[in-house]
Amino acid sequence: MDIIKESMQLPVDNFLGMLIYAVIYMLTAGVVASLALRFIPNKIPYGVKSVIVFLVILISIFLWWQTIIKPTI
Repeated sequence: MDIIKESMQLPVDNFLGMLIYAVIYMLTAGVVASLALRFIPNKIPYGVKSVIVFLVILISIFLWWQTIIKPTI
C-alpha cells in the first residue's frame, strides 16, 4: 500500500502512478458516460451511444495527459 501511495504523489514520475491515474480517469469517464447514456432515449442506435462513450474516454485520456504527464516533461 505504501508503494501505491508513494507512486500517486504529484508530480508523477513513475509508470505505476501514471497507470493508476489513467485507470482512475478512464473508469470515472466511463461511469459518468454510462450514467448519462441511461437518460438518453432508446431511439438512438447502440453504435452512436458507444461512440459517445468512446469520445468521453478519449477526452479523459487527454485530460490525464495534460494533468499528469505534461507537467513532468
